[in-house]
Amino acid sequence: MISLSLSNFIKTILNIQDNNISFPEEEYCQVIKKGNHLVKVFKGFLKYNYCACPHCSSKNIVKNGSRHRKIKYISIQNYNIELELTIQRYICKDCKKTFSPSTNIVSDNSNISNNLKYTIALELKENVSLTYIAKKYNISVASVQRIMNICYPDFKVNKEHLPEAICIDEFKSVKNIDGAMSFVFADYQSKSIIDIVEDRRLNSLTEYFSRFSLEARNNVKYICMDMYVPYISLVNSIFPNAKIVIDKFHIVNLVNRAFNQTRISIMNSIQDDSSKRKLKLFWKLFLKYYPDLCRVNYYCQSFKRKLSSKDKVDYLLEKSPELEFHFNIYQDIIQAIKHNNFKRFDEIIKKYLASKEKISKKMITALKTLKKYMKYIGNMFESNITNGLIEGLNNKIKSIKRTAFGYSNFSNFKKRVLIQVGIIPISA
Repeated sequence: MISLSLSNFIKTILNIQDNNISFPEEEYCQVIKKGNHLVKVFKGFLKYNYCACPHCSSKNIVKNGSRHRKIKYISIQNYNIELELTIQRYICKDCKKTFSPSTNIVSDNSNISNNLKYTIALELKENVSLTYIAKKYNISVASVQRIMNICYPDFKVNKEHLPEAICIDEFKSVKNIDGAMSFVFADYQSKSIIDIVEDRRLNSLTEYFSRFSLEARNNVKYICMDMYVPYISLVNSIFPNAKIVIDKFHIVNLVNRAFNQTRISIMNSIQDDSSKRKLKLFWKLFLKYYPDLCRVNYYCQSFKRKLSSKDKVDYLLEKSPELEFHFNIYQDIIQAIKHNNFKRFDEIIKKYLASKEKISKKMITALKTLKKYMKYIGNMFESNITNGLIEGLNNKIKSIKRTAFGYSNFSNFKKRVLIQVGIIPISA
């Protein structure tokens, strides 16, 4: 059986590998209360047998009292841990300078152990606020911020390379920037953020992307985006070889919103209260792709009988020919997108724009918008690139900001986002 001394046992528990630290056999630990926290304070000694002065190399050195350092450690079993080290001091009789030994468990002029710093650095990768981490480890928010800056280097994007396919979008940013929105772009293939830009306005983005080499910008073949005109201007002026791809989600969302607003308008004009109530109650069914509607019969309280989701839609469409006409427009467009048939999509838009049937203003506006961007929509059918990746990243960004109840500094916000999505690794 291996016998461990008490001093070595404590060093094993606290993961201390410095041979110059030792612990007494008695009164090595006491429990105190600090605020709402119980703290176990381990008392140890740090001694080093100096042979010469580290400043002038003189061997004429003597002991010169001691000093105490309190070092915060990782919590154990709901106890905060502190290490109170008594450190021997020395003085050189020749150069009159004082000195004392250092230890690898903590940086000089710091009271937070390196192990605790690493633990906090790992916590920063999770979606928790700085305030939560500070309370958990009984340190200040400013200390957590400093640890983040020490353990994670500032992010620098490679200005000499850009991927062939890029997804771009914007998100609501922090309060202290000039524009309300910030800009994010990601590599479609690797599914990772390339960079986050503080301002999404055209002048700022033009200046930002002009810093990339011409070779890097020439390498970009596709840029997927929503129907935001300044982005189109940006691509045409900065990326000579890039094709603009309008995101599939935004196309569907445009038609979806136009049809739903039309449904509400038609519903409000119906005199029959029963039909109006059903149109309001089952509105989600109208926005689904018709072939995907459930065909299994279930008892429905509103109809007082068993019927499927498809039967409900069919029944309500029979009650309103105007709604059925707009429903068919919506379904035709969705079907063309589902089957990746651009020729069919183009024919549908032209057909309904030339139709003499009365189409709602909302739907007409949506159809004209699709016609306006038809060239870029064609690139979507050709490349099959979508902005689903960037939309998912946007949701994560919103979640990070919501967890912290907002950020006041863009640089801190950007760094925290890049840490959580794994772009910036721990450096220490």
